[in-house]
Amino acid sequence: MRMRGVLIIAIVLCKLLCYCESQEQSAKLSRDEFLEIENQLERLNKSSIKTIKTQHGDIYDCIDFYEQPAFDHPLLKNHKYDFQMRPSSHPNPMVRENKPPKNVKQVSINNGLKGEKCPTGFIPIRRITKEDLIRAKLFTKSYTSRINSPPTFHHALVYTSDPTKKYNGGGTFASFYTLYNVTGSQYTFGRIKLQNGLDIIQAGWGVNPSVYGDNKTRIFIYFQAGELSCFNTVCPGFILVDPQPMIEMTLRETHPGNLPTWELPINIYRDPTTGNWWFQLGENYDNIGYWPSSIFSGGLKDLATYIDWGGETYSPLGQIGPPMGSGLLLKQDTRYDAYCRALTIINEAHIREDAKNTKISSIDIDFYLVKDWGFRRNFGHLMTYGGSGPR
Repeated sequence: MRMRGVLIIAIVLCKLLCYCESQEQSAKLSRDEFLEIENQLERLNKSSIKTIKTQHGDIYDCIDFYEQPAFDHPLLKNHKYDFQMRPSSHPNPMVRENKPPKNVKQVSINNGLKGEKCPTGFIPIRRITKEDLIRAKLFTKSYTSRINSPPTFHHALVYTSDPTKKYNGGGTFASFYTLYNVTGSQYTFGRIKLQNGLDIIQAGWGVNPSVYGDNKTRIFIYFQAGELSCFNTVCPGFILVDPQPMIEMTLRETHPGNLPTWELPINIYRDPTTGNWWFQLGENYDNIGYWPSSIFSGGLKDLATYIDWGGETYSPLGQIGPPMGSGLLLKQDTRYDAYCRALTIINEAHIREDAKNTKISSIDIDFYLVKDWGFRRNFGHLMTYGGSGPR
């Protein structure tokens, strides 16, 4: 009886603690933001007509294309978009095409889904709770203030260095890893970033307990348009068109040294006719969705002026830092080192080419290393990065 009483008290205390944490998070949001979350959740729940469950346990609801959160953006209210939209053209291919390295495999749009997709006119949004939306909102608000704020923010990057160049996009094949020891408000990303002024687009893989409440490795996207910023698809801006779940999807378990090495093929391309920035995944450049040019008031309303590839992490001051990349300091071996290969840019003439005249940057070389290998046979332009993080 005594043990039962202790158990009941423990359960009650746990529930109270969760309730208090939820209330504390909610208190950090304005009344308008909280009402926005309530309305968004109600709308998403009402418009779902089908559910898709992935092999990793993620659940996606098939939402009417016109009910997706993207159209809450004030500049997209009177939209003329539809689910059949695709880029008006594609960049001219490189003259030299590399053979892929041995012992690598790429994530495809069909991985883990057995061909399941939403019906015509519907798109997949990962199922979320009110707590998920609150976490995502709070994380996004704090993210922009953390960028380039050492000692809590770290990066290890290869970047374009010619200020006279402009870019219609860029791409890479990024290796990804399972990293269990990322906790609390820490995060770790491996990604490509395009920027012009204050406008930013990012895409890649990451572990982010602040947003997801777990430490699974997932596909993510992010944009910043002036003062507005957003991760993934639960807030206004990014228009999803593909009926198969990919964004926020859990990636397969993979560890350094285990073969094959798994890669995430990423491409971001600016449509020459509309100016929309397309997010494409897979070797065949499957069109997942796009950021409309109208949401960018400056910067990326035009071409990008800067691209980088590599990793970034964050950890609150005083904590052990999270791992980056594969979690290992560089061994000069792509079986163990996290990498981005085939670093490509799409130039002003819409021709894809190897990134040239690049430089490296790492905020803390004691814990996170980066190396620019230049052109390597079968790998194209290769960079490696990573580390275990500050101890």
